[in-house]
Amino acid sequence: MSPAQRTSIELYRDLLRLVNHIAPGASPKSIALRTMIRSEYDKSRGLSPENPPDQIKIEGLKANAVRALSNYMLYEGGIQDRNNG
Repeated sequence: MSPAQRTSIELYRDLLRLVNHIAPGASPKSIALRTMIRSEYDKSRGLSPENPPDQIKIEGLKANAVRALSNYMLYEGGIQDRNNG
């Protein structure tokens, strides 16, 4: 399944798993990241996939989530490349 076809719930869960990887436990960093993710998803709570204008907004929000995951993966890859030489 391509990232653009992932459901909102799958992206939400992926982001929360990423937080567990970045900041395990109940550190202030993990709490802040989880709060930010929840607040972003709360913005779309009133949108309906059956409503065409809402579909555009939902796709934009999903693209933002995919971009956040991709940026983190690129960042981590860059750190590993630097460490390997």
